[in-house]
Amino acid sequence: MTLKYNNIFSVGLEDKPEEALELQTRSDLMLVLKNIIAEKRWPQKTAGEKLGLTQPQVSDLVNGRIEKFRSDRLLKCLGQLGFVLRPKYEKQTLRVDVVQQTKMPC
Repeated sequence: MTLKYNNIFSVGLEDKPEEALELQTRSDLMLVLKNIIAEKRWPQKTAGEKLGLTQPQVSDLVNGRIEKFRSDRLLKCLGQLGFVLRPKYEKQTLRVDVVQQTKMPC
């Protein structure tokens, strides 16, 4: 028997697809922020100042403690760095672009 999932969070949440999607979205946003922190080589204190988080919150973020963050908070962190998401719907296709509104501080 082979199981196939497009979203790892769907495992065990087959009857709650919206919850699985929310977890996947939060996970994706956390990974992006973790990658930015690593690329910039920011210590957790500096990352916290840039993202509007405390150092313990940055620790939770980089250690993948998904239960500690909501999507809106993670989007606000991206906004602190000058990024916004721009959803577009055309011809029955939804696309989300990430736009850098201001130069990213570093």
